Amino acid sequence: MDLRDKVAIVTGASRGIGAAIAAELAMEGCHVVLAARNEERTLALAERLHQLHGVRTLALAVDIADPGAVTAMVERAVTEFGGVDLLINNAGMGIYGSIDEVKMADLRHVFDVNFFGAIQAMQAVVPTMRRRGGGVIVNISSIVGKFASPLGGGYTATKFALEGASAAARAELKRDRIKVIIVRPGLTETEFSQNARVSVPGAEHRQGERHAPMRGISAEKVARRTVRAIQHEERTVYITWFDRLLVFGSQLLPGLFAWGLVWAAAIRRKRFEEAR
Repeated sequence: MDLRDKVAIVTGASRGIGAAIAAELAMEGCHVVLAARNEERTLALAERLHQLHGVRTLALAVDIADPGAVTAMVERAVTEFGGVDLLINNAGMGIYGSIDEVKMADLRHVFDVNFFGAIQAMQAVVPTMRRRGGGVIVNISSIVGKFASPLGGGYTATKFALEGASAAARAELKRDRIKVIIVRPGLTETEFSQNARVSVPGAEHRQGERHAPMRGISAEKVARRTVRAIQHEERTVYITWFDRLLVFGSQLLPGLFAWGLVWAAAIRRKRFEEAR
């Protein structure tokens, strides 16, 4: 797919993977609608991309958990650019807490952002893609959309749901020439863990701390691989071979992998219990 003069909406575009994807698209000559809650950062990035690459940009303050705001985002993009060719469903957030203790209000909010917000955006953008004869929807999932993440089961559940909906939509939208791409990053060096909700009773004060066990790959690497997948109209994308092997290992050796998850759960639980 030639990205020059195409129009893309990128959610969660103020930082991390979303900002990197927006920059990579602009570099390819794609006009970009940047949507995120942080209006100041989104505006600054939109202006910078316009100055650097000469593409048209539009910054919108959008809470992806608000269905009305998501619909308005797409309507504004259609009004300003005449239509939408690409939707990058990147907005997302994590949640820490065991399934038996996680607060339901926290879990529902994460589902609103990670799953329902993405589905709302898809529903809003499909009509304009149909009118333009096709398009591409990229749903940023995770490798934990394929296996469990101890004390991160709520986040895992949102990605399992997104994976299932994406696969169904891929088949349903094929006749409209709308492609659905699933991207499964592994650990990435962003502010994700700091922005995740801590739904562990007694450890809520650790909200905003870094909880990732190690440094991950750069957001720019995820962005480059994602844009290449769009250009070649791939179906499912892993960023590294390690990510791919981890997922395949969980499927080929489920017993051994389950033992590893129990071990990981004990380590993570101890860290949060010490904070209580």
